[in-house]
This record gives sequence, C-alpha cells and structure tokens, in this order.
Amino acid sequence: MATHLLGIRHHGPGSCRNVLNYLQELQPDLILVEGPAEGEALLSCVDSPQMKPPVALLAYQPDEPQNAVFYPFAEFSPEWQVMRYAVENQVPFRFFDLPLAHSMALRKQAAEATEEVATAEVEKASGDAFDWLAHASGFTDGESWWETMIEHRRDSIDIFQAVQEAVTALREELPEHTSSRDLIREAWMRKMIRAAQKENYERIAVVCGAWHVPALSSMLKVKDDNELLKGLPKVKVECTWIPWTYDRLSFRSGYGAGIESPGWYHYLWHHPDDDGTLWVSRIADLFRRKNMDISVAHVIETVRLAQATAALRNLSHPSLHEYNEAVTTVMGFGDDILLQIIKEELVISNRLGSVPDEVPKVPLLLDMEKIQKRLRVPFTAEIKELVLDLRKPNDLERSVFFHRLRLLNIDWTLPGQTDGKGTFKEKWTLYHKPEQIVQLIERAIWGNTVMEATQNYLVKQMVDIKHIPELTVLLNGVLPADLPALVEAMTVQLDNLSAASTDILEMMEAVPGLVSIVRYGNVRNLDFSKVGTMLEAIIARILAGGVLVCIHIDEEAASDILDKLAATDYALSILNREELNGMWLSFIGQMRTSAGVHPLLSGYATRLLNDKGEISVEEMEATLSFYSSVGNSPADMAYWFEGFLRSSGSILLLDDRLWNLVNNWVCAQEKGVFMELLPVLRRTFSQFTSAELRKLGEKAKNAGAMSAQHSAGIAGAGDMHLNREEAKKVIPVIRQLLGLETMRN
Repeated sequence: MATHLLGIRHHGPGSCRNVLNYLQELQPDLILVEGPAEGEALLSCVDSPQMKPPVALLAYQPDEPQNAVFYPFAEFSPEWQVMRYAVENQVPFRFFDLPLAHSMALRKQAAEATEEVATAEVEKASGDAFDWLAHASGFTDGESWWETMIEHRRDSIDIFQAVQEAVTALREELPEHTSSRDLIREAWMRKMIRAAQKENYERIAVVCGAWHVPALSSMLKVKDDNELLKGLPKVKVECTWIPWTYDRLSFRSGYGAGIESPGWYHYLWHHPDDDGTLWVSRIADLFRRKNMDISVAHVIETVRLAQATAALRNLSHPSLHEYNEAVTTVMGFGDDILLQIIKEELVISNRLGSVPDEVPKVPLLLDMEKIQKRLRVPFTAEIKELVLDLRKPNDLERSVFFHRLRLLNIDWTLPGQTDGKGTFKEKWTLYHKPEQIVQLIERAIWGNTVMEATQNYLVKQMVDIKHIPELTVLLNGVLPADLPALVEAMTVQLDNLSAASTDILEMMEAVPGLVSIVRYGNVRNLDFSKVGTMLEAIIARILAGGVLVCIHIDEEAASDILDKLAATDYALSILNREELNGMWLSFIGQMRTSAGVHPLLSGYATRLLNDKGEISVEEMEATLSFYSSVGNSPADMAYWFEGFLRSSGSILLLDDRLWNLVNNWVCAQEKGVFMELLPVLRRTFSQFTSAELRKLGEKAKNAGAMSAQHSAGIAGAGDMHLNREEAKKVIPVIRQLLGLETMRN
C-alpha cells in the first residue's frame, strides 16, 4: 500500500500536465482530490459533451441561498483533468476536503464573529508565502516564480518531491500563513486518507494544493485530529454545475485562488510545444482587427526578441512577461498601451463555459434558460448592448423579460438611455456574472417561472409599502413588465393609501409618479382612469392645504418643498390637462400672495406665474418692488430672488426692467449687508449655465461703462466755463432761422 501526494496549484497547465503524466505512470486504484464531498454526486456530468470548461461547482444553503461558494475549474485545472481521467478510466474517485456542510457553517460563523473576521484580514494581509522563495531565487513575486519553475518546466522528474520539500520549509518558517480553518481542513483530509488506507487500496493518488502536502505527509495522531474536528457546526447544502468565465477566474475578480492570465494558460495547455509563433500571431491578428498596421516582419522580430530575452535571463522558454516586453518594443515602439488590448482579449480572454441540460437546477433557472433560448439572448462572457424596437414582437418580449429580471433584482440587464425621441426604443446592456445564478436561486422561493416569481416577489413588497411615492415608483417599474393582475392590485393599494394620507408633501412628491403612470397608459393603451381620478383628488387636496405647509418654515424645509414644486409643475405641464393645470395655478397664486410663505417659495411662485403669463406686468413690478424695498430683511430679499431666478439666467438677459431692478438692488446694498447676502447670491447664480453667466457678466460690464460715461458727462457739464459774449453772436442766427426777425419787421 502506497500513498502518493501530488502538490499542485489549482489552476496551472504545467501542474496539470505533470499530474496526468504521473497518473499514467502510476495507474492508481483510488484518487483523492481536494474538493467537497457533496460534489461527488455530480461527477458523471464531467464526461458529458455539453460540459465545456470553464465551469464551477456551486454549493449553496437552500434556506439561505446567499450563503454560497464556488469551486471553479478551467480546462487546464489539474482537478478537472484528474476528474476526467477517473471517469474515462473508471478509477474510483473521491473528494476528500472538509464537507461543505461543515465548511459553509464555519464560514457563516466566522462572518458573524468580529474576532474571526479580524483574524482573516490579518492572514490575508500577510501576503503570498511563495514570495519568499521568489525573492531568494531572484523573482519579483511568487506568481512569476511558480510559473517559471513549475508551469514552464519540461522535466517533471521528482517535481512533486521538490514541491513538498520547498513547502515544508516554508511552513516551518512561516507558521502564520496557515489559518485555523486550514488546520481543520487538513485534519479532515488526514481522516479521509486513513479511511482509504483501511480499504486496502494499493496505489492511492492524493491531488491537493501544494500548501497542504507537508500536513498530509506527516500524519498526526488520530486523537489530535478528532479533537480539531469535534463539534463542527453543520448546515444543509445543495450543489450544481454552472457556467464560469475566465474573467471570474482571474485575480481581479476577487477569487482567492485566482490567476493573472487564464487566457495565456489556456494557450499553454493546448500548445505546450509552440515556440511563441502562434501566440504572437494571435496578437498580430488582434491588432489587425483593431485596424493597426502589423506585418509578418513584426511577428518574426517579436518572437526572436522574446526568445533572446529569455536566453539572457537563463530561462528555458519565454514567459508571458518576455512576450509582453517584446510586443511593447517591436509593435508598440516602446509604448506599453498595446498591452491593455492584449490583456483583455488574449491574456484574460472572454471564454464562457457551458453545462449539460441534465444538471440539477431550480425550476426558475430552467424557465429563464427557456426564455433566453426562445428570445435568442443567451449569457455571454463579453458585455453586450441591445437597442430594442418595441414595435417588433420579439423585441417587445425581450423588453418585458428584461424588466421582470430588473424587478427581481437580477443585475444581468442594465437599462440605458437611447438617442432620439419617442417611446418605442429601449437600450439595454447585458453583462453576465456567475453570481447571478445565486440571485436566481434566492428568488426561486417566489415561483417556478419568471413571471410568477416576479409577481409574488412584488406583492410582498407592495404589502410592506406605506407611502404613496414609494408605491408610485414601484408601479412605474411594473408597468413595462406586462403584469396586468399585479398592476390592478397595486392601483387598488395606491387608491387606499391616497385616501388615508394626510401628508401634503407626500402627495406633492407622488404627483410626478402618478402623471408618469397616466401618460404611460395613454401611450400603451392601458386603462388608468382610476389613477387619473386619484391624481385630480390629490391636486385638489394640495390646493386646499398646501399653503399651510409653506408658512413659517426654515430655509431647509423651503428648499425641500421647492424641489417638489418644480417636479410637480414640470409633470403637470407635460400631462397638459386643463382642469389639473387650473387647480395647480390657483395653488401657485395662493403661495405668491399669502403672508408668511417663505420668500424662496414666493419668489419661485412669482416666476412660474410670470412664465405662464398669469400675472400682469404691473403686478410683477409691484411684487418685485415690495421684496426689494428697505422694509424687508436682506436675507428675505436674497431668498426671494433665489426662488425667482431658480436655474435660469435667461429672464435677466431678456427683461431689461427686471435686470435694472435686480442690478440696482444689489448695487444699493451696503458692504455689511452685501457680505451677508453673498452666500445666497452665489448659490443662486451658481445654478446658471456657463453661457448665461458669461452673457450676464458682459451685460453688467457694459451697464457699468455706460453709467460711468453718463456720470462723466454730467460732471463735465457742471465744470464748463460759459462765454456770454460768444453766445450773443449766435442769437441773431437762431432768431433768423426761427423767423423771428421777419415777424419783427
């Protein structure tokens, strides 16, 4: 009986090739692989023609799907090839890591315990232990050391023994790099190895992360391991296979066992004997597709430079680093900006895997996949943009589908803004992340189809909503999702909330949403007469009691009401219903003339009525004169002008009388008063556009120059010396011109 420990990196083509070569020579009768025992039930799917890596084993807690873990596998992952070897050669295979029932329970406990989280952060901050070996060998980091010494190594004799010795030395010198969770896992692994040895297997191959090899080679006492494993918590776990992407396999995704270059490793796995010509040719092809001028000579010189650089560095074969340097020198003329293109397209790659149809899935996910297939919108690794024409049946169905997913908080579909006018176009961005499968599993409790789950999920939200604006926002989101029964229920709930509400500000905040619902019904030929009636009732109630909430309030409250006034006025102007507009203008008129209304709101009300032609020039001038008179406090004056001039300097540019009044009022302020007003004035003018500010500055400059010239003329006239004798000589001529001499004769 012999147990062979094969220490690997979880995603490495060199390690993968070394393991397969070792297994071919060993011909084991049992294979133990680092992985969760719950995944063994899904091992039969590995050999399916539909199973194409990258894929991941997803494990989740059915009653808390957000508590989930992923075990990704690429085609060049040693564990994946070992699984395929076991299935194809009918060799008994077991996952021997700590079962997920315990592992996920421990992780959940750690997340809830402050001390455990802090410890995990310290362990994470300690860095990669292999950096020590890298620095001793002249490499910059452990990643480059492992790639050069292991992944590119052609001679694999005694490679696993060498890895074991190196890691043993590291663990002795750096005990802090082994976490408490690793100790528990390794105790379970030893337990599983002992159980396999008792079954009288003769050649047991153990494939695990290199860091665990020393702990498995020196078996501790059974008593000590049992003490570590005593009282482990447990949760219920379910597993399935899901597609994965190379992007999510990389370090930048946050994956703990990630690699820097999955696309590069894919190339190394499929073309181990390439001298670099194929890799550089792919780079050249990519640049040509980007309309760059790349010739065959560029390819030849790049390959030669990479090989020469590797030889100077005493490397047997160029690594990705040497190829990147050569591309920068030859194709980029010293500029490394080209490496960003290579990184996304080739080094990382956008490969997306697939899984067999028979893989166990929740019904909601099955329904979603059917809809995706029918509407021809599958998951893709790259970001995809769609512009939908809602006049086309297929695009309309896509829109409904996307809106339902958004309501379920599935972030695969992101809405965007379309160019041009009209409501028949929608723009969507599709970006698939494997975590979205977990989101779907979480929503599976609400129904077996997308439509059913969306409706039930929103009914629960609707019941919990107690404020009109929240419900109108939700209803606006539901309308494009084609859920008529839910729309009817929400309309009834909205009517009930409206009838029970006494909050004027809440009603005012709800008006834009209600207007949007009524307008949507007009566009889509939906009957929202109830909402229209509700809107009229709300405007009438605002008219009856709205002024009271605007009296004797501070600046902050007035500013909040002002935003609601602006939004409501804009919404009603778009709806353009004469009766509603009449009631609204009556309310604005009351706000302008009522005593005690905050001047910020009074100024805005005056501005609205002036824009709509509802007040005469005389009334306008009287209001302006009143608020600019000395009887008002400087702050009240400034607030009134801020409301009146809100977000538009055009009225000052076009109305000279208003300009003169504002200009004279500002110029007449004493220095102390002006400094007091300055913050409010600055805030007012900061809302103007840059073009308006520039023109206002020019107008102020010209007005100042004209005023100076006028003053200089008056001063000069006062100082002028009059010559009476010379003036007498002019009188006869003037008399003659006027005919006075003739009359005298």
